[in-house]
Amino acid sequence: MPEIVDQHIRDQIIQDFYHNILVEAGAGTGKTTLLVERTITAIVEHGMSLERMALITFMEKAATEIKLRVRRRLEELLASGTLDTVYRKRVQQALYQLSLSQITTIHGFALRFLQSQGHHAPVPLSFRVMDSYQSEQLFQEAFYDWTESDPFRARRLADLFNWGLPFERFMEMAQYLSTQSDIPSYSATKPSTDFMDDVRAQVQELEDIARRYASPSDQGLRQIHDIAQFCQNFARLDPSQRIKALATWQVSAGKGAKKNWQDPDRLTEQKAYIAGLKARLDLFKQQLADYLLSEVRALVAEDFLPFWKDRRWKLGLLTFDDLLWETRDVLRQHGAKDRYDLIMVDEFQDTDALQAEIIVRMLAEEPKSHWLEARIPQGKLFVVGDPKQSIYRFRGADVEIYQRVRQKIEQEGGIALSIVQNFRTPPEILEPVNQLFAANWPRVFDPLRPFVSPYSPLMPFYPQSSETRLIVDGGPTPKGAYAMRVWEARLIARHLREMVLEDPVWVRDEKEGGRRRIRLGDVALLMPHRTGLHIYQEILQQEGITVAPEGGIRFFERDEIRGFQQFLSALRNPYEELYTAGWLLSPWVGVSVKDLAQHKAQGGTLNYLSAAANQGHGVVTSALQMLKVWHQKWWEWRIEDLFWALYEWSALSGVLSERQDVASLSNLAKMADLSRDLGDRWGNDEFCLWLQRKVSRQDKEEEGPLPKAQDAVHIVTVHKSKGLEWPLVVVANWQWDMVAKHPGVRIVSDRMALALGDLRSHWWDELAEEDQHRSRAEQERLYYVALTRARDYLVVIDTFSEEDDGYHAAWSLYQRTR
Repeated sequence: MPEIVDQHIRDQIIQDFYHNILVEAGAGTGKTTLLVERTITAIVEHGMSLERMALITFMEKAATEIKLRVRRRLEELLASGTLDTVYRKRVQQALYQLSLSQITTIHGFALRFLQSQGHHAPVPLSFRVMDSYQSEQLFQEAFYDWTESDPFRARRLADLFNWGLPFERFMEMAQYLSTQSDIPSYSATKPSTDFMDDVRAQVQELEDIARRYASPSDQGLRQIHDIAQFCQNFARLDPSQRIKALATWQVSAGKGAKKNWQDPDRLTEQKAYIAGLKARLDLFKQQLADYLLSEVRALVAEDFLPFWKDRRWKLGLLTFDDLLWETRDVLRQHGAKDRYDLIMVDEFQDTDALQAEIIVRMLAEEPKSHWLEARIPQGKLFVVGDPKQSIYRFRGADVEIYQRVRQKIEQEGGIALSIVQNFRTPPEILEPVNQLFAANWPRVFDPLRPFVSPYSPLMPFYPQSSETRLIVDGGPTPKGAYAMRVWEARLIARHLREMVLEDPVWVRDEKEGGRRRIRLGDVALLMPHRTGLHIYQEILQQEGITVAPEGGIRFFERDEIRGFQQFLSALRNPYEELYTAGWLLSPWVGVSVKDLAQHKAQGGTLNYLSAAANQGHGVVTSALQMLKVWHQKWWEWRIEDLFWALYEWSALSGVLSERQDVASLSNLAKMADLSRDLGDRWGNDEFCLWLQRKVSRQDKEEEGPLPKAQDAVHIVTVHKSKGLEWPLVVVANWQWDMVAKHPGVRIVSDRMALALGDLRSHWWDELAEEDQHRSRAEQERLYYVALTRARDYLVVIDTFSEEDDGYHAAWSLYQRTR
C-alpha cells in the first residue's frame, strides 16, 4: 500500500479540538471521510453531544450522505464490542440524537435557529418557507399590487418608464435587489436639459457656416444639418419628453472631408465642436443613469421591499433568503444565547458573506460592529473547502470570503492546514494538470487578485504506469460555433469507439476491487454549460453511442409543455380560438394545418362551444367535443385531474414510449407533479395564468429528471459533476469568454451601478471590468473541477481558432502536448 504523504496532517485534523481550523482540501483528497472521522472523534473521545454540534453542508444530498456515514461508523463501533461503558453510552446517545442532529444546509441551520427563538424571533409564529414557484408567484402579485396602490408612486414610476426603463426590466431589477442582504445608499439629482438651448444656437451657426463653405454632398454638412434638425424638434417637445429624447440621441464622431470645404479650418472647428457635444451628451446620459439608479434604488429599497415583506409576513410565509437575513439580524442584535460546542462547515469556498457572518456570530463571544472583528473561542470552528473549486458565483458564492475567514482564523491563533494526497486520479493525468495550473495560478495568495486561487500541486496516490491515460485532441477548429461542436462531437465519438466499444480499456472496479473492462456507463462528457448540448447528443447517437444527457433548462419551451399550456388556456378561454388551434396542432392531438384548413372549409369553427364546431374534419370535431366536455369540468376538477384526463385520452405518451423519448416523458412526469402541487395550492385560474406567462416568456426551468441509464454516456455540466467521479471523463465544448447576463443593476460591496441601453451610471464600467476578471477566474476553476473528475482516463477536446488570444493559448492543453 503506498504511503499517504500527508497522513500526519490528517491525524491532526481528526484529533485537534484545541484550535480553530481551516482545512484546504484539494480535489479527490477524501475530505468527507475526514469530516466523518472528526465527528466520530468529537463524540467518542471528547464526549461532545450531537445536540451541541452542527455540521453545515452546501447541498442537502451531502448532508444526507454524511449523516448516513456517521450512523454507519457509530453502528460499527457499537458492534465491535471494544468500547468501555463510557464510550458505549456516548455512541448510543449519538445514535439516538442523529435523526434530529444539525447535519444540514445553512438554510436548514437557520430554520432551526429561528424556530428555537419562538416569539422572540422577528418572524411570524408558525411560519412556512415558500418554494421557488410560490415565492416567484407571490412576488409578482405583490409587485403589481404595489405599482397600482399609490398615485404618487405611480407618477414616479411613469417618469422612469417614460425615460426608457421598460416595466419588465424594472421588475427584474426589483427581483435582483430583493435578493441582496445589503443595498448600499445611492443618490443623484435629475440632470437638466437646459444646456440644449446653447447647443441649438451654436449648431444653427455651424450649419450656416457649413452651407456657405461645404459642398452639398459633404457628409459633414449632412451631419450638422441632422443635429440642427434634432435641436429644432427638441425645442418643440414637451418638457416631460425631452429627457427621453436625449437619452436615445446618438451623435457620431465628426464627419466630412476637407477637400469638400472652401475653408478646411471651418470643418476642423465643426468636428471639434461635435466631439465636445458628444462628450456633453455622454455626460448627460451618465447623469441620467445615476438618477435612474437613485430612483430605482429608492423606490425598491425604501418602498417596495417593505411592502413585499409585509405581504409575506401577513401570510406567515418566508423565502429562503428570509431565513438567513432574519437569523443574521437576530445575531447582530442579541448574539447567540446558546452557543455550540463545535460548528463544522463543508464546502466553505461556496459560502457568501451573509452565511459566513451567521456562522461566526453563532460562535462569537460577544457581538461586534463587524463580524470579521468578532473573536471566536479556540476549538469551536472547523471549516473545510478548496478555493480552486469555488464554482457557484452565480448563486452568490464568494471565494474572497474564504480568504478573509482564513486570514481571520490564523490571526486569532487558529491554524490553516492543507491536504494534497489525491486518491482519485492517476499520476499520468495529475502531473499535466499540476503543470497547467501551476503555470497560470500564483503559488501564494495575491491580495491584489483575491479572486484567483493559489495553486498547490496534488500528490498522486497510485504509482506511475506506462499506459496512456490522458488524451488531448482538437486543434484549430472550423469557423462557427455549430461547426465546431459537430467536429468536437465526432472526435469524441471516435475516441469512445476506440476506448469503449472496439478495444475496451480496463478500469478500477470500486465495488468489487481489481480491474474490469470499461462500459459506456463509466463515461461522463463534461461541459461548462448546456449551450450546444443537443448537438453532441445527436452526433453521438448517430455514431451509435448511447447517451444519457443531463436535463436541460428549456422546460417551458418543450412542445409537450407548450401544448398542455394551450390546452388549459383553451379551457379557460373558449372564445380564444388561437389557444384551441395551438392545442390541436400540438403533439397532444397532432392534427395538421391542412386538417384545420379542411375543417374551416367544411363550415367548422374552433369555438368548441358553438354548434358549428361539430361540422368539418372528423379528427378536429372529435377533439373539440372532448374540449367542450373538459371545459364543463373547469370549476369542478383540479388541474391534476385535467392533466390525467388529457394524458389518458391522448396517444402522446404511447408515441413517446415507442420512440424511447425519455426526456419528453420525464417532462410530462414533472408537469404532473406541478399540476398537483401548484394547482392545488393556487387553483385552476391562477395556475393557468402562471403557466401561460412562463411559456410566453420562455423562462429558464430545469427539465424533468432523467432516469439513470445503465449503460450510456452521461452528459453533465461541470456544476452538476461537483463531488462526483467517473472512470473516463471527456471534457469538451469549452469557451473561455462567456458573456454573463445581468438584470441591469450590479452591487459589489458598497458600490452600485446601473446599465440601460447605452446609459451607464458612474461605477458601471469599472464594476463590469471587475466582473469580467472574476468570471474568467471562475471559468478557470470550472476547468480545474472538470479535469479532476477522472478516475482512470481523461480525454480533453481542446479546440480553438487561429485568432485566439494569448489568454486561451495559456490554457491550451493541446498546444502544451504537441
